[in-house]
Amino acid sequence: MRSSSESQTTKFSCIEKERKNDKGKDPILIKTCFIKNFKFVSTSYPDNAGRYAYSEQEVYILKNNKYIKTTNSKVFNKDQDQLVATINKRILEDFNKFSTDSSTKECLAEIDSIPTYKMDDFEISFEGNEIWFEVHWGLSWACAGVDGTIVSFKLDEIKKYLN
Repeated sequence: MRSSSESQTTKFSCIEKERKNDKGKDPILIKTCFIKNFKFVSTSYPDNAGRYAYSEQEVYILKNNKYIKTTNSKVFNKDQDQLVATINKRILEDFNKFSTDSSTKECLAEIDSIPTYKMDDFEISFEGNEIWFEVHWGLSWACAGVDGTIVSFKLDEIKKYLN
């Protein structure tokens, strides 16, 4: 697909479905997104209060008309290290902001440092015209609002890293 400026635009599409939940009244949500020859499937389970967390994520590549399970790092090319470095820099900025903010620093007091993440450590999702790279730090529900962060990019910003 070409935009009016004749540059190549990267597109994705997503489908959301609900599945009956035998453990409660709130349904299980399944979001499937397609970009190039990749498929991302996020399955979100509700807790007893109806809050959702994407707790399972799988990535597939289309080969011979079949989707085969793969990893995040296979979605991106050999230059992905630059992208991962940028994501890690922004994650650290968010962590430092949360750990020094008077309203959130108590939640992060137990965490001395965060790891340097690799591409396969991220939960990847698609929202609007953006790709999101998400990490969690394992905090309690009381601190859910700062239990990790999302680093987002417009798709056109990262298309040079896609396979």
